[in-house]
Amino acid sequence: MAWLWFAPVLVLLMVVMVYPTASLVWMSLHEMKFFQTTKFVGLQNYKDVISSDGFSDLVSVSFMFVGGTLVLALTIGLGTALLVQSLGKRTAGAVRTILLLPWTLSMTVVGCLWLWLLNPSYGPVKYAMSKLGMESGLMLGNPDAALPLVIIAAAWWSFPYAMVLVAAALQSVPKELYNAVDIDGGAGIHRFRYVTWPHVAPTLGSTGLALAITYFTLVSLIIVMTGGGPLGATTTFSFAIFKETVQSVDISPAAVISMIILFANIVLGVIYKFVAAKAHHAS
Repeated sequence: MAWLWFAPVLVLLMVVMVYPTASLVWMSLHEMKFFQTTKFVGLQNYKDVISSDGFSDLVSVSFMFVGGTLVLALTIGLGTALLVQSLGKRTAGAVRTILLLPWTLSMTVVGCLWLWLLNPSYGPVKYAMSKLGMESGLMLGNPDAALPLVIIAAAWWSFPYAMVLVAAALQSVPKELYNAVDIDGGAGIHRFRYVTWPHVAPTLGSTGLALAITYFTLVSLIIVMTGGGPLGATTTFSFAIFKETVQSVDISPAAVISMIILFANIVLGVIYKFVAAKAHHAS
């Protein structure tokens, strides 16, 4: 009877998880012609991808994108959560609703919005910089500036997620602890260091891991804003998979990179589960 009740879920897992993953492993071990296997090559595909000239750049861009976006999103999320908490109840509700808006938008909409903001001919950023006597340059067409700008756009989209979770953690902080710090003559920095931070740090850790998994697989924003350019400056693992799948006859390299992302996400998922369980136990 137990197996009967769980059968629909097990079938669903087989269809959407187990079978695609097994197919991905199979493709990564074969030479492909589009989606047809031609011959078994074993780990040769992995060797070719890892030893290729552009793999080190792909790794560095991917980790810079994930790390930079993560730091920015968590910092802004923590700051806005603290700001909203300091406001009155009615004002806080209105501000929180406005700040949640980016998270409700699709990646395509976010990309189009930032394309307009950063347009080097007529965008608002170009106009503001010219008024300040600054040269904007090509912005997204500049290999040195493209990745930081995409990081800013991704952080703007995702910081509300961190804000909401941190705000929930702040609600659980006993007010008696703040009163104790005030009685001892502590300043605002002491309230944050000894009361706020110990309560929000586990939440920030688990939130950061969840967002890191999201950033590793984020591709739509990069497609819309830069198309992986200029000169590969914004080509991450996820975009490389998209490009190899769409443009190449042999998609086995894309399968190999997908396996790398899958392994990275499994590691992050295990860490996330551990951190979340520890945070729940601490609370």
